[in-house]
Amino acid sequence: MKSKKVGQRMFLAAALLAASALGAGAQALEGGDLQASRPGVTFGGRAAYYRPKGAEEGTMNGGAQLRVHINSVVAVEGSADYRQNKYGGTTVDVVPVQASLMLYLAPNWVVSPYVLGGVGWYYTHIQDTSGSKNRYGPHAGAGLEFALDRHWSIDGSYRYLWTQSLTAPTLESPAGKNFSDNGFMLTAALNYRF
Repeated sequence: MKSKKVGQRMFLAAALLAASALGAGAQALEGGDLQASRPGVTFGGRAAYYRPKGAEEGTMNGGAQLRVHINSVVAVEGSADYRQNKYGGTTVDVVPVQASLMLYLAPNWVVSPYVLGGVGWYYTHIQDTSGSKNRYGPHAGAGLEFALDRHWSIDGSYRYLWTQSLTAPTLESPAGKNFSDNGFMLTAALNYRF
């Protein structure tokens, strides 16, 4: 129940941000060359909410992203986050490192929606055991980027992750139980353009 409320609050905040950004974007287009997507490099910190199917609840965590905008339509993103999930009383630490190809749908606007797809490497450590493993999987999603000025922008995205399943010991099954780690990820970031 708690994670559902967090997800609803993040969705509401994203919707309000998108509505205000669209209004501001229409005004800014009239008077300048401000664009959400243009060639260059951006780097930023981000907050992420991740909810895997097999977890008891979703988690909030942090990370960073680096985007190389090849032109105003195509960008490549590298990102890394840290998250911790609980599966049946077992705590699992995961460091997702993702590479994504992004296509901006309104490249010359202050506010631009984008679609993304890519692959991820998920370093996974099960606490209270010596078990660590590397898992992989694709992801796909969409987002919205808003240029605040020539150097700063904010963005938010939704991505669905298809990650290899996870086997973790639980109180009921000390030998290990198989959990699906597929799930969705919501991100919100503040970026600086170099």
